[in-house]
Amino acid sequence: MNTAFAIPGNTLRYVAAVTVLALLAWATGLPAFINHAKAANVSTFSDTLSDSDLGVDATHTIQFELVDDFNASETLTVTFDPVDGDYDFDLTSVALGDIAVSAVSGGTINQVPAVGSCTGDPSQLYASDVNTVTDYIELTVCSSDTITSGTVMEIVVGSTNFINNPSTAGSYVIRLGGTNSNEGDARVAIIDDVTVTAQVNTQFTFSINPVDAGVAVNDDVTVTSGTTTATSVPFGVLAPNVPKLLAQELRVDTNAFNGFAVTVEADQTLTAGNGATIDTFTDGTDVASSTQWTGPAGTMGSPDTYGHWGLTSDDDVVSSTTPNLWGSSEALYVGDFVNNPVEVFYHNTPVQNDAGMGVGSTTVAYKVEVMELQEAAKDYTATLTYIATPVF
Repeated sequence: MNTAFAIPGNTLRYVAAVTVLALLAWATGLPAFINHAKAANVSTFSDTLSDSDLGVDATHTIQFELVDDFNASETLTVTFDPVDGDYDFDLTSVALGDIAVSAVSGGTINQVPAVGSCTGDPSQLYASDVNTVTDYIELTVCSSDTITSGTVMEIVVGSTNFINNPSTAGSYVIRLGGTNSNEGDARVAIIDDVTVTAQVNTQFTFSINPVDAGVAVNDDVTVTSGTTTATSVPFGVLAPNVPKLLAQELRVDTNAFNGFAVTVEADQTLTAGNGATIDTFTDGTDVASSTQWTGPAGTMGSPDTYGHWGLTSDDDVVSSTTPNLWGSSEALYVGDFVNNPVEVFYHNTPVQNDAGMGVGSTTVAYKVEVMELQEAAKDYTATLTYIATPVF
């Protein structure tokens, strides 16, 4: 059996009107308006991190402008990464004392340590909570105070203790909420640090250069008696009791961070084919502590005292345990350079060879003196070896 119902015309008009009103409401966002009637998006909302690397501690500097007043006893929360419920920031170490609030412009904010410290100032608030489960911090306005709209607030989280960044790279929401009507979202990017690399090749040039006759070396009273080359120190004929001085100039260019050092050693003392020797300064004792030049003693029956040769340098600051090894305003000599490298040139920073004496260049000199008993021979010889080393 079919049953028919009659609907009065005015009722149909009422239903139609309600339907149209409902459609208009949904089209214009009325439900959203009803649910968020109190919400007001803050402006210029930002969060600046001291370090955006993965898994590191960072200070958060949060700024935003209040659109509505922040009224008495209302709370404002800042939640870190609330979107997916993972709460990837770690606030475990953060304490209330690590939160500092101030007004950048547009108003005043007087932060007090706790609610019990409120004194009635119209712009007082305090840090009231750090939640380590859902990762938010909370601010509360004192019970009779107000932070006025238009105030640009700055919240700095991190002083003694800090928020630890997520361990996964990505973009993370920072959200304002609470019982106050001001709200908003900002984002921060957590990314791997970028490593910048570069390489500078080592530069090191060492040269041995001739020194002419008549040149004073390290303030010695004896000037050079002849000319050397890069590969020879030719003393020539030695006359009794007449000291001879020959020199070579050393030059260095280097960009080594800690500069360089140069040593010299002889493979033997001056030795002739017949076995005769001109011994090392002084009188064959191989003196290591630099000493002013003295002539050979010439004791008959003691061949070591018939003649000797020694070494000096114009670099009066070397890295050995005796920085003033070579003297200042005087020439000092050593004789322990046979099969023993002796430092003659040193500088502790990168240098260019034209930087001056003792920095980019120095003069190394060899002095010899014999007396009448020195054995005759035409082929006294020794080989010098310079070793130049950059120091990194």
